[in-house]
Amino acid sequence: MKEEKKEAPIYLKFYLLIKELDKMVENFPKHQKYTLGNQTLEMAWDCIDLVIEANNASFYQKKHKISELSDCFDKLKIRLRMSQELGLISTGQFAHIQSEYMSEIGEMIGGWWKWSLDPKNNKKIISYEYI
Repeated sequence: MKEEKKEAPIYLKFYLLIKELDKMVENFPKHQKYTLGNQTLEMAWDCIDLVIEANNASFYQKKHKISELSDCFDKLKIRLRMSQELGLISTGQFAHIQSEYMSEIGEMIGGWWKWSLDPKNNKKIISYEYI
């Protein structure tokens, strides 16, 4: 029987966030749906792409990718805040996004970043290909 691959919790949170944001952006007025709405969704997609890239990167590249993810996440937070301040999403929707997704994702990125700074996590993988 094939073993099911478990998704990283941060990947799953971003995936669910994108589904939620897609529903919200659908209700934006036309002139905001294709500007701020699309930017917000694209930023969320960029974040999930960076999660995948960081997860697959070598230890030395991982720090750089996690840093890029952190920057992208900060940009996403600004777009969500602007959406709320412009009345495109309600205060309740904003609070829901913050409590269900953004807080936990931020903590995960911070934890991942701290992990990447610890040199003991750089274990050399020995290739037996030539032995």
